[in-house]
Formats: sequence, structure tokens, C-alpha cells
Amino acid sequence: MIEIRHFLRQETQALHRELDASVGVFSSRAEYARFLRGTFRHRAPVEAALLDGLARPSGWRPRELLPALRADLADLALLRPKVEPFPLSNDMAAFLGAAYVLEGSALGARVLVQGVGALGFGPGFGARYLSAQAGSLDGWRTLLVALEGLDRQLWQAAAQSARSVFAHAIHAFTSEELSPA
Repeated sequence: MIEIRHFLRQETQALHRELDASVGVFSSRAEYARFLRGTFRHRAPVEAALLDGLARPSGWRPRELLPALRADLADLALLRPKVEPFPLSNDMAAFLGAAYVLEGSALGARVLVQGVGALGFGPGFGARYLSAQAGSLDGWRTLLVALEGLDRQLWQAAAQSARSVFAHAIHAFTSEELSPA
């Protein structure tokens, strides 16, 4: 029997690849600055929607990483990009699908944080966000337990929410506003 996390991975695979290609690698300060701005445009409204969500598994709360991201933007003297609210329906399947993407990004952060070290950024300056995100997988593990409790008939709704979050992230990273200066 397939687990929901494998189902969600399969359902979002193409979007995940597209997002990875949009994020790219950090071989320069300008590319990393673009990453921070795109991440802010994406994470700020999605994190807010998850924190405001009433339908959330007991004992789990999304990590609040925006303060670290704001500090990184300030370290690099970057203005905060404009953000628009992220619409998230108030049901458990939508919440878990969105949380799957946001918390799952901690896995990718473990790779990305290594690349910013070569640019001179770390947990004390410029890479607080990535360092905090990559630092612990406890939230991811707790979320997986909650995901496994979701009824099978709600998996498609969770997948739709996850696809929406990926599409939102792709848009945040491909916006003309983020083109390197």
C-alpha cells in the first residue's frame, strides 16, 4: 500500500522539478539575493496562511521562519518584496497538503545551506533562514505522522493544495521583479 507522502511526491513531482530549476544554484551573491527575495515572496503568505489555519493537527504548528528570513534580507541590504495573501481553504486536507510542501523544503535546505557557506553566509549572517530550516527535521517527522492519519478519500484534496503551494513558489521565483540587478 502506498503511503500518502509517496502519493504527494508523485503528484507534485513535475512541479517540484520546475521549482528546483527556478531556484537554481548560488554561485554569486546576486543569485543568493534572488533566492532570498523569491523565498520571501513565497514563504511569507504561505506561512501566514498555515499559522492562521484553524484546521491543523493537534500538537503540530508550522515553524515560524520569517523572522530569520527578514534578518537575512536586512543583512544583504535587500528590500522586502511585495507579497499577496495565499488562499488556503480551512480544512485538514488542504492544510496538510500545504504544510507538506513548506515543511518538506527543509530537506532541500540541507543542500542549499552548504552552497551559501562558500559565499560567506552562515547562521550568524545572511543564512539564518536556511540554517534554521535545515537545522531540524522534527517538524517534518511530526507532519508525516499527521499526514498518515488523513483519510484516503482526502488525499486528492491534499495533493491539490500541495500543487497550489508549488505553483505559488514557482511564480514567486520566476517573477520579473526578482531578476538580478
